[in-house]
Amino acid sequence: MGFADFSVVLLLIVSLVFSVSDAIRTLKEGPMIDAEGREYKTVSLEDFSRPNPDIKTTVRLECTEVSMIIFIQANFYNNGRLVSPQELFLGDAKYWKNKQCQAVDAGDGEYIIEADLKDCGSKLMVTGNNLIYSNNLILSPAVGSLGITRATEAVVPVSCRYKRVHSVSSTVQQQPLSVSIFSRLPMGSSPFSLRLKTDDWSGEKYSNTVYLGDPLHLEVLYTGLEQRKLFINFCVATLTPDSTSVPRYCFIENYGCFVDARDGGVNSVFKPRSTTSSLQFQFDAFLFQDDLRNTVFVTCEVKATRQLWKSSPTNKFCNYINSSWKNVDGPDGVCQCCNGICSKWTSKDDVCDTLTLGPFIVIPRK
Repeated sequence: MGFADFSVVLLLIVSLVFSVSDAIRTLKEGPMIDAEGREYKTVSLEDFSRPNPDIKTTVRLECTEVSMIIFIQANFYNNGRLVSPQELFLGDAKYWKNKQCQAVDAGDGEYIIEADLKDCGSKLMVTGNNLIYSNNLILSPAVGSLGITRATEAVVPVSCRYKRVHSVSSTVQQQPLSVSIFSRLPMGSSPFSLRLKTDDWSGEKYSNTVYLGDPLHLEVLYTGLEQRKLFINFCVATLTPDSTSVPRYCFIENYGCFVDARDGGVNSVFKPRSTTSSLQFQFDAFLFQDDLRNTVFVTCEVKATRQLWKSSPTNKFCNYINSSWKNVDGPDGVCQCCNGICSKWTSKDDVCDTLTLGPFIVIPRK
């Protein structure tokens, strides 16, 4: 082979490499949040066999106060092969028999799914002052008569985000999954918040998926106008937002005793305070034995008191370290009741609230 022939071959190889590189594209999402806190997402799918620089949107999501509405183009793959509405579902397979979770023909080559925010297996995540309802749009290609298919299953994440003070449905108003308030405070005026933090505590974590055994980092804040000191009376983990449901596991009890550390939680600890109005703590993610559900909700009863400096059996943060109780805030003596029953006396001036965060999706480590 001469030098000229070799150059031509090399040029063809380079061209082929760049063509393949151009054909490999990633799924692109662009969240847009309006003034009321509603999030709109559009998902673009590109034709991998014939790369096109003009990105075409084949899935569009609109969020209303009570539902998510998904518009899907019949030319889902942008390759000329039209999918049918019977191949498009919201949520996993157990919801596909629900007509509300299956696409219907809207005409002009477009299909539509409209589902209530809590239907079709949607997950609710609370992050700060936001409620996020998330789910998956699934394309499950029909199998032909010969048992073959020419398309692969596709999964498109969709989510709607709302401000916590924004009403998202009458059902949520009557039984809120985000924050259940059992105090004297009117709905929407709570000065407390419960948030999931990143591993280094530097910011808020927006993913609710955790690996089994990894630490969860939580922060409670009090933002009332007057200066008060924040405490936790108890925290309980359940499979549902109902903190009284069974099974349940109370990992902080007795007005601030972190009993999970005594029961095998190697990372269960209150962190030293940075301010009187905030508190950080962590514990290892777990699942309930003999239950197939992998969702965990955390509910904490919190309070803010005018007693700024003095610890007491009902105003304390007690860690279990080296087989003994240690108070984060002051003398360890107030923690001795953690081995029994601490006094139930509380001040009438305390501001109290009960906050629920979740669901956390706990998955086994690969």
